[in-house]
Amino acid sequence: MKTKYRAGVIGRTGRGDYGHGLDVAFQIPPDSIEGSDVQIVSIADSDPDGLRAAGERIGVEKRYLDYREMLEEESLDLVSVGPRWIDCHAEMVIACANAGVKGILCEKPFARTLAEADAMMEACDHNGVKVAVAHRRACAYEQYAKQLVDEGVIGEIQVLRGHGKADHRAGAMDLMVLGTHMMDSMRYFAGADVAWAHGHVTQDGREVTSADIREGDEGVGLLAGNGVEAYYVFENGITAHYESYRGKPSGNHSSSRWFGFEVHGTDGIISLRNSPCGEMYLYPHGLWIPRESEWERILLDEWEKRPDGTSRSDQEQMHLSNLMIVKELIQAIEEDRDVVAVSSGADARAALEMIMAVHESQRLKTRVSFPLKNRENPYAV
Repeated sequence: MKTKYRAGVIGRTGRGDYGHGLDVAFQIPPDSIEGSDVQIVSIADSDPDGLRAAGERIGVEKRYLDYREMLEEESLDLVSVGPRWIDCHAEMVIACANAGVKGILCEKPFARTLAEADAMMEACDHNGVKVAVAHRRACAYEQYAKQLVDEGVIGEIQVLRGHGKADHRAGAMDLMVLGTHMMDSMRYFAGADVAWAHGHVTQDGREVTSADIREGDEGVGLLAGNGVEAYYVFENGITAHYESYRGKPSGNHSSSRWFGFEVHGTDGIISLRNSPCGEMYLYPHGLWIPRESEWERILLDEWEKRPDGTSRSDQEQMHLSNLMIVKELIQAIEEDRDVVAVSSGADARAALEMIMAVHESQRLKTRVSFPLKNRENPYAV
């Protein structure tokens, strides 16, 4: 007999909406999760027009202007916290945890500060709630690349190099809203926590000052800088770099293709770009040598094509990524274990800590050790 899960969706039209497809993440094809059946039974959105449109789009009749009322009335097992803006994440996740849900799917970034993330995880741990976060390690290419790394195809990992989109959000905003993907992925490939970090934050090429501090978009809190360089050392000795600065993509090289990271090993390099749809390349040497060899592009048919052989759209690949997260969340609930195959709440907090470390290091003008002592926004202290 199948276990039935009652799912609810929280969105916020005009202020983060429903993230990247998190309104339909629980729309799971029949029999796609063995022994489980998920049904979206309700939706909440404080914007009346947005609520009506989302309810019609998802096909849900029970609609609430206040998500707290939905949590009180509906006895939900699963909730999708969808807003892309993060000024509401802490209160929404904590409310879900205290309402007795079993699992939460949360849009990235997880929270504005480490203090918020700590409170969110404390509430979830106290109530036995599993948390999965929509980071894009939930992609067939990243999963396959991790398999190759674990099998030793590129030898021992030496360094990871992450890149922002280099678009209008370059620097601190890029690091916060998209760098969270890269931090989570680099941690995933390194297989360890960060020991210490050093950050360098600039505005138009010069050191940031207090005059550069501003309120970031999308409810992220105080930020500074349109250029970011970061260096990390993991507890197992692997190092990582991340950079985000204003660029000018040209030709076919859109900002999405800039966005990604490389895993440098002693015997080869893997490059992962264009998250979340995914592009993967393999280079047969541990050091890139001009004109020595060509990069080989890896294509995974199960990700690129529908069963009939036609190409999947970007939106379809996004939904596949979300389904991967939902399946792992449900399996973690049923096996009473942590979320491990994709990004958990603890993983998301660790990624946020890597982000905050960059600004804390800039503020203190020195490298910072983990866990960070300052759990608030570095520019607010």
